[in-house]
Amino acid sequence: MKQDRGLAKLALAAILIALSATDRGVAQTENAPPARRATRPADIRVYRLRTPSSFFEQDAVHFEGAHVDLSGSLRADGHALQLYGAVLVPRNRICISPTGARWACGQRAFMAIRALLDGKSITCSFKHISEPPKAVCSIENSDVAQFLLSEGWAELAAGIEDKAYVEASESARSKGAGIWGDGPP
Repeated sequence: MKQDRGLAKLALAAILIALSATDRGVAQTENAPPARRATRPADIRVYRLRTPSSFFEQDAVHFEGAHVDLSGSLRADGHALQLYGAVLVPRNRICISPTGARWACGQRAFMAIRALLDGKSITCSFKHISEPPKAVCSIENSDVAQFLLSEGWAELAAGIEDKAYVEASESARSKGAGIWGDGPP
C-alpha cells in the first residue's frame, strides 16, 4: 500500500508539473507578437539580364562559351539564344522507331547538342523576324542549326524555306538520323 501511495503521489506531481508547463506555454503564445511572414508576394523579384537593343543590331557577336542548359535552352555568355531555322528537341521527348521501340530521343538530342557546344566559342548574327531575334550561329564556320538538322537532333522550324536548312532536315529524315532513326544501337 505504501508503494501505491508513493506512486500516486509521484503521478500527481507529474500531472501538476505538466499542467503548469502547459499554462505557461499558452500564456507565452497569447502574449507573443504575431508571426511575420518571411516573404510577401509583392517582394519576390526576378532579375533578368538586360540586353541593350544595340546588342542585336551588330553584324556578328562573338561569345566565348556556349552550352545547352538543363531545360534545353541554348545559352552563350549568359544570353538565351533561339536558333534560326531549327527547333531544339525537348529533353523529355520519347520517340517511337519504325519497329515500334520507344527510346529517349530527347535525352540523346540533348547529349549531342551538349557535346557539340561543350563550352566552345560561337559567333552569331541575328535575324529580326521575331522578338527576341533569332540567332544564326556558327562554330568554326559551321552553321549550328544546319548541323543539328542534318544530324537529326533538331526539327525544321515552321515557315523556314531556306534551301540549306530544308535540305539538311530532309537528308536526316531520309537516312533515319537522330530522332528519325531506330534509336540507340
